[in-house]
Amino acid sequence: MSRRTSALIEHTSEDIVGYAFCKFLQEVRDRYNGSMDVVVTDFVDALPVYLHQAELLGLDVGFISNISVIKVGGKLNVGNVLYKVPISPYPVYKTRYEDALSKIVESRAGRVQLNVQLGIEMVMNLFDRKELIEQIHDIGRQIIQNKDVINVVFVNVEAVERASPEALPLLRVMFPMVLKLRGGGETFTVRKSVFPRLRGISGEV
Repeated sequence: MSRRTSALIEHTSEDIVGYAFCKFLQEVRDRYNGSMDVVVTDFVDALPVYLHQAELLGLDVGFISNISVIKVGGKLNVGNVLYKVPISPYPVYKTRYEDALSKIVESRAGRVQLNVQLGIEMVMNLFDRKELIEQIHDIGRQIIQNKDVINVVFVNVEAVERASPEALPLLRVMFPMVLKLRGGGETFTVRKSVFPRLRGISGEV
């Protein structure tokens, strides 16, 4: 986080993503003591699904009510929903989403924004091949150009591979760090890192 490094967090359908997601946000809250703003991009109601998982495990999810949320599609409002972006053709979706995120960043000038994206594979499956490649390119562009935003993207590798066999390798290229959830979402392994000392390490979430 001190190096503002974006990360791709890969998981499967068997992993309990809600556990890893809530533990991650709790760690950010405790370590940075409110000095880092968090935005959750909730694609097609992934956030309420993952929070339900966390609640079943007895985790405290009350803090989510204060976290800013951009909803892309979906119907369940969870957290402090600031903007809603309807599912639409990619050029329209792209413009509306980037406008919403820019407004949040501009309103908090000088503060680092942590943008945690959940369920992005649900919209990747809606676009044709050209739009999908453009979306992946735009993710990489945001990582490089927007220095005030750290992007942490949770992605279901099974769903992305069904969308396109080349999508996941391209996503991995875009991110300086790639982590793989294991053990049902309770452990992780660093699959890729620009920092040599982190490559290959494993740990508990």
